[in-house]
Amino acid sequence: MDEHNSFKSLVGKVRSISEHKNAPFTIEMQRKLFLLSLKDAVTIDPRCSFYKGDKVPKTIDIIALGDNIKVTYMVHGKIKVAFNVVVL
Repeated sequence: MDEHNSFKSLVGKVRSISEHKNAPFTIEMQRKLFLLSLKDAVTIDPRCSFYKGDKVPKTIDIIALGDNIKVTYMVHGKIKVAFNVVVL
């Protein structure tokens, strides 16, 4: 299976949530990898077929700065598009 067509997951701490009018939400997160701390970002795009026509994903309001989250995503055009976000 093509690497870009398979789901992957990340676990990290939410550093920022950005909303763009009529466009995707961006969640920036800090991940720990052994002794390193890495920055990463995922996009929640309401135009994506994952969300079945929802204009605003219902879970975006429960994600807060500092939350530890697990994100399941798929890479689309070099952008990590979130399929599912779970607050841990």
